[in-house]
Amino acid sequence: MSFSRRLALFLVLIAVVPTLALIAILLFVSEDSQRGKADAQLAAGLRTATAVYRARTDEAASRAQALAAAPDLAAALRANDTAAEGAFLQRAAGQPPTARIELYDNAGNLIAGAGPMNAIAFARVGLTEGGQPVGSLRVSVTPAERYTGEVESLTDTEVVIRRGGETLASTVPAPSETLKPDETKDLTTGGEEYRAHMLTLNPTDQEELLLLGPPKSGGVLGVGRGALAVMIWFLVAAVILALGLARTLTRRHERIAQEALTDPLTGLWNRRRLAGTLDREVSRALRFGHEISLIILDVDDFKRINDRLGHLQGDLVLETVADLVKDATRDIDVAARYGGDELALILVETGSEGATILAERLRERVRDTEVPLRDGGTMGVTISVGVATIPDSAEDLDSLADGADRALLRAKRAGKNQIRA
Repeated sequence: MSFSRRLALFLVLIAVVPTLALIAILLFVSEDSQRGKADAQLAAGLRTATAVYRARTDEAASRAQALAAAPDLAAALRANDTAAEGAFLQRAAGQPPTARIELYDNAGNLIAGAGPMNAIAFARVGLTEGGQPVGSLRVSVTPAERYTGEVESLTDTEVVIRRGGETLASTVPAPSETLKPDETKDLTTGGEEYRAHMLTLNPTDQEELLLLGPPKSGGVLGVGRGALAVMIWFLVAAVILALGLARTLTRRHERIAQEALTDPLTGLWNRRRLAGTLDREVSRALRFGHEISLIILDVDDFKRINDRLGHLQGDLVLETVADLVKDATRDIDVAARYGGDELALILVETGSEGATILAERLRERVRDTEVPLRDGGTMGVTISVGVATIPDSAEDLDSLADGADRALLRAKRAGKNQIRA
């Protein structure tokens, strides 16, 4: 039977027995499938929650630096005036964005504090007087309820934040059962069953996040044995046709999707996929204040290779270099064919030093690799590399790509087989 006929028959069955299709889904979706979806949503929510916590900690660090430089605090510390120190903390705690502020001596003992006790995501900065340490300032800009509300709205999950085993804030009644760090388990709270995961946000402060996925859907589907037998017969026929159609559609979809996003010669992502990924990752890096690097490299004297040895040999050179790039990159990085003999690498969460180290490793591997010649023997090739990083050398998507391009051009003009950042 042709593809078009199978599709037509399948659509007829869907039109005739829609109720049976729905019942089949309800009866045969397994608990493992439900948990897999819940775990995937929890994993995405945990990444977001961690990013938000780091962003709030960075805000707290900036605020702590500003408060540590306040003349009122310095005067109080010089005079060893406890009352003045406490008054400064009270004033600071009342000024946004400060949530809570604490002053400690050199031994780590708390001298005074102000602001709500359920503040989280603290940053600590040392205090000095005359070049000598005199204590430290610990600052938070995030009340626990603000954090739980923000994570809930971003992830569509329920949130419980704890410190030292004590619940500071939650969007649902806190479960009586506790989880171990990094443990995933089914929990019941507020009359609902959730898939939950415990994450340690700050081991020093013993701050923990309990993330609970959407409540599990319940309900019982009651059908008689006779009706169930009839449904099963219809279901078997529908499933056989559906599986055949699904396999065909899946193969075609995967092939088309792969061809649309993959460079056929090197097996790397093509420029279209690179552009979309780079735009998304740069936006994420700018939003959360993370580093991101872009590497652009090309094969030295590639036109000469094509002219002297032929385009097939040039293709073999590109394939070899692409394989070396694949071997040298992490799973979270993105390698793509940038155009012609140029390849590009997106390095997420990587600063200029790490990007330069990777670029040097690639340059050395290419230099030390012998490319087979089509008529026997081998040849050596080298690459030139340009590196740019946000925020060190770029501030947005356009300047990042332009910076890497210009760095590559400088490497070429400097004699090739070099790296420029």
